[in-house]
Amino acid sequence: MRVTNNMNAYNSLTSVQSGMNTFYKINQQLNSGYQISNSYEGANTYIDSARLEYEIQTLEQVEKAASMASEMMKNTDSALEQMVSLISQFQVKVTQAVNATQSQTSREAIAKELTRIKEEIVNLANTSVNGQYLFSGSLTNTKPFDIYGNYFGNQEDLNIVTGDRTTNSYNIPGYDLFFKPDNDFYKQITTNVSFTDNRYNLVDNPDKTRYLTASDSFKNLVGLNYFEDNAWLDPKKHFEDEPLDLPPTVLYVQGKRPDGTSFKSSVLVEPDDTLQSMFDKIGAVYGNTSTNKVVDISINESGQIQIKDLKQGNNSLDFHAVAFTPQFESEEQYHDVLESLENQGNTLEDLTNAIMQEALNASGGDITNLNPPVTVGIDGVNYEFGLSSTEFISGNMTDTDGNQINGADYDNVFFERDGNKVYGNVSQIIQASGEYASESTKLSEVSGTSLENTVLNLTVNSKGGNTYEVSVDLGNSTVSYTNAAGQVVSFPIMQTDPLTGNSGIVTPSNEISYKQLNDIIGLFASDQVPTTSINAVNNQINAADYQTYQTALQDSKSTVEVNLDYKGRITVTDRLSTGTNIGVAIHDSNSTQFAQPPFSTTANVTEGASLSFNANNALIIDEPHVDFIKDLDNMIEAVSKGYIRADANSEDPRNTGMQGALARLDHLGEHLRKQRTIIGADAAAVEKTADRATMLKLNVKEIRSGVIDIDLAAVLTNMMQTQINYQAALKATSTMSQLSLLNYM
Repeated sequence: MRVTNNMNAYNSLTSVQSGMNTFYKINQQLNSGYQISNSYEGANTYIDSARLEYEIQTLEQVEKAASMASEMMKNTDSALEQMVSLISQFQVKVTQAVNATQSQTSREAIAKELTRIKEEIVNLANTSVNGQYLFSGSLTNTKPFDIYGNYFGNQEDLNIVTGDRTTNSYNIPGYDLFFKPDNDFYKQITTNVSFTDNRYNLVDNPDKTRYLTASDSFKNLVGLNYFEDNAWLDPKKHFEDEPLDLPPTVLYVQGKRPDGTSFKSSVLVEPDDTLQSMFDKIGAVYGNTSTNKVVDISINESGQIQIKDLKQGNNSLDFHAVAFTPQFESEEQYHDVLESLENQGNTLEDLTNAIMQEALNASGGDITNLNPPVTVGIDGVNYEFGLSSTEFISGNMTDTDGNQINGADYDNVFFERDGNKVYGNVSQIIQASGEYASESTKLSEVSGTSLENTVLNLTVNSKGGNTYEVSVDLGNSTVSYTNAAGQVVSFPIMQTDPLTGNSGIVTPSNEISYKQLNDIIGLFASDQVPTTSINAVNNQINAADYQTYQTALQDSKSTVEVNLDYKGRITVTDRLSTGTNIGVAIHDSNSTQFAQPPFSTTANVTEGASLSFNANNALIIDEPHVDFIKDLDNMIEAVSKGYIRADANSEDPRNTGMQGALARLDHLGEHLRKQRTIIGADAAAVEKTADRATMLKLNVKEIRSGVIDIDLAAVLTNMMQTQINYQAALKATSTMSQLSLLNYM
């Protein structure tokens, strides 16, 4: 190979340019501190560096979000701390008010203090920081509560991203704060009629008032009411020393067991049975056995029955009872009847059964409409007997006949009225979950049983002043009523046919929803009822009839709104009035019908009402669900009005009084402390997340540094070596450019 000047020049230039490029690259590394500046300089290095840079930025976002969340949680914790303190003050004030030495004036003053405390709690619940409300859920720009405790936020959590597909909440929604159920609490209910020793005339001798205990005999409860003319009775002689032979009492009980199943029971209670014996019989109906109790039944110091569900979190327990005792006209009749019974070979148990049979025959089996006196023939002689009613629960409600309720009335009562609303007092609770029902909930989900044999009696006093007696046959999915002309108008409970979109199909009985029931109530309350029958053919409703029905529904909603409120109660709102004349009552057609005589001391138990919407039932002392502000309002009313315990004779018979308030306050205080514990745990988790993010960020930065950063010593060494090589290349190039044959001639 011949080496020419051109080749020498080319090689020299290449060496110089290579040195320059290497030197330039080293200068770039020194200036940037990175091994590469462009992806093409090292693909693997670039990819690893980019991935690690993304992780660093993510961790920095986590740090920033955690700092923001931590600040919000500190403010939330501070607000909750003050609420816990305020509810403790509230409890102290109620304890002061229940003291017998307090005058009505002092109680009213305490009630004003309690009102201020409640308002402070509401103000704290409306706390906002930097324009964001702490307790509005995710609707942080919406003020969560009004002074009445109505909630306008949502139930959503605010979350920060703590990692790949992981989040952590950092707020307490207002729903959780004031409404979320506590499943570690028990439901407790109470009657509001106090059992007293009725062997004495307490009207004339109020000093003889004594509340009964579990060891008292049932005859002490009936007392003078065994006789219409009872002036001759001596409390000690005729009930203790020389006790009279007295007839047994028929006790009717109905309600719901802890498992949500309903029942009705009828049983005889003997005069000498103790109240504890009666409680045991009632407990057995609820499911108590000799080895296992599901409810605890007791009597408080005011002679009222209290029932406690022994399983935490249950919310179905319900109770109603009434007792009927044959009443003699006089002492003379009493002795004549005993003689006639003996002659005929009958017992006092037979007498009670005969009297109840006659009374029920006259009322059509309806225990709410027994109308004594009752005539019974014994040994060829007709005797007239009264019926003494022993009430367990009473109130200010109106029954479906328009009369003040009696102790036998259970759910055949009109909804309560409040301004332009009427509402049922029974929350619709889904048996499987214990949650409140919603519009989409099926009636069968609440009843827990098939509705194939269920008929609801619906009475509506409409906005237009009309009264409708409606039969809602759930089993046949049919609604019917009698119009003013005496004609029966009926229509099916229907829904849109998904195949056509403009016609209807009959809804199966166990698929009927609360929305459909509410729509039916709305039709009658607004006077928008179908005036001619709508007939289904093969479970199909033609398009014309279906559109007629839908038009009626839309027209009804312009004046009357029917829905389930936040506590699952049916609520009817008159949209065009601040007050309303609308009245609604709805109950199972069989709720007033019990097993027929003869009765015995063994309970005759049958299935109870499938559904209940409004009832003269036991009052709730405590339950897993809370309604914080409205609970406080009821307590303030109890203090202001001087209600010590529930009282059937008070202005508000369904208020559990100050004693009930103290039991409920224990729960409310614990509820707030639980929410504070939750936010504290979340705060600790967020703080740990922030610490972890900081540590990980440092680690990732170190790893990235190892991937992308230069080794300064190595680069400087390389630079010096490159500089030497570059200078050598320049020297060699210069030398070769001076070579000539003339130098060797």
